[in-house]
Amino acid sequence: MELMEGVELRHADRTDPAVLALATAQQSELAALYGEDQPLVALHPYIEFILLTLDGTPVGCVGLQPISPGLGEIKRMYVEPTSRGWGLSRLLLAEIEAHARTRGLTTLRLETGTRQLEAIALYTHHGYAETPRYPPFENEAVSRCFAKHLD
Repeated sequence: MELMEGVELRHADRTDPAVLALATAQQSELAALYGEDQPLVALHPYIEFILLTLDGTPVGCVGLQPISPGLGEIKRMYVEPTSRGWGLSRLLLAEIEAHARTRGLTTLRLETGTRQLEAIALYTHHGYAETPRYPPFENEAVSRCFAKHLD
């Protein structure tokens, strides 16, 4: 996928200040949508992030968490609100899928919420199929889980 002018994608550590700021913003947005009782899932120590910058400013991120051989989970997919509507989430999704392939992963899964209609549309448009909720989301009525087999 061709990048827009001013857009840069780079690998970042889970402790990168830009990743931490975006992940915190994402969690705050989710708390506003679902309340404070949403499941807060700690990041795996081996999670890898892709950071998206626009004209040098961090505006989006996505994490890839290893689960088991061949299986990875998309975590903390986020584009800050003023940068939405330009297709940046599609760039992040394509990049994390490509990265997953280089890591030998054949399936990606993810969890999103019932009120995140744009996220659901993004994932289903790109071939993710709804699956049963998996731990720790199996008892979360507002959770929707998806998976995709990578070609």
